[in-house]
Amino acid sequence: MGTPMFQWQRVHLIDELKRHGCEIEVFNPLLYDSVSLANERLLERIDRGGIDLFFTNVCYHKMLFVDTLKYIKLKGIPTLSLRCDNLIVPYSDKVLAPYFDLVWLTSKETQPLYDSWNVKSFFAPYAANPFTFKYISKPINRKAVFIGTPYGSRAKMINALANGGVRIDVFGGKSPITSQTSSIQLDTKYDIIKPSKITTLVNWTRFYEGRQVIKGRIVNIFAQHDSIDDHPNIERYYAVNPSALSEYYSEYSLSLASTSTNHTDVLNSPLKIINLRNFEIPMSGGVEICKYNSELADYFEEGKEILFYRTDEELVDKARYYTLKATDSEILNIKKSARFRAENEHTWWKRFCVAFEMLGIKYLM
Repeated sequence: MGTPMFQWQRVHLIDELKRHGCEIEVFNPLLYDSVSLANERLLERIDRGGIDLFFTNVCYHKMLFVDTLKYIKLKGIPTLSLRCDNLIVPYSDKVLAPYFDLVWLTSKETQPLYDSWNVKSFFAPYAANPFTFKYISKPINRKAVFIGTPYGSRAKMINALANGGVRIDVFGGKSPITSQTSSIQLDTKYDIIKPSKITTLVNWTRFYEGRQVIKGRIVNIFAQHDSIDDHPNIERYYAVNPSALSEYYSEYSLSLASTSTNHTDVLNSPLKIINLRNFEIPMSGGVEICKYNSELADYFEEGKEILFYRTDEELVDKARYYTLKATDSEILNIKKSARFRAENEHTWWKRFCVAFEMLGIKYLM
């Protein structure tokens, strides 16, 4: 996809796969006059040959037609779908997912649903491109940084730190001071087609994680912490271009991340989720701090490669220590250890090699 919301794919997995010798051809359905025409043009491209794998993050049958996917498979081309949202909107995949040779799930919780739909799937979390996200040695900026849209648990975390005496730079959202972003803009013909809000709401009632999303959204209306405060310890800036993220994570002594989704942080049992940021920060040699997540604790060692907190008090205490008291060597040790772990275990290439092997695709390391 070439629209701005999909630029992360270019910076992450497309760039990394190319560096491993894979030839990538991007087909953007939004550039055609209709979904039907996009499906027709896709089949015309398939007929011209030279395709070893059809890979997509589209798994909605009104965007990518079942007959289109069947035709691709009849041509003997393996098909793989990456489902980034399978935790909260699995039902949008129900019709099309069984027709893929393999579906890559980024969350474990709803995998039983895909099993019940006779979907061949595997679980692997997100990753980060070590060529784009790299540690850049520079003087340590003794502040915390958050890059992204500050809402819900993110806003709560930022406000707690500011009130606790921690200085924070926030890149993203409104009230910009200086621009740090530029994205490719394409003249697309229509928006991505997806289930209606009513359909999504009804589907949420059908499984535990969906019901938690509904509860979280209702409770959050009364939670009164959906935006960050106007506080002297908080500086606001424009969002950062994905290709420049490592410059910031490398520099700051502490990088904030979140591990809950869709406002469910206001619940006693929030939906835990691993996202891109959780891998971008350590791959960039950043000192990541986030609320404890047992899955993420399997990927990075607490205290050595990542920092976790369980309460707001622990968050403030650790943030104050690493921005005000920790020695440069303490911070640098975490930065280097985080980068080492990420580079050796959490690249897109390693994730794709799992899929290649399951699909019987030969590749060179």
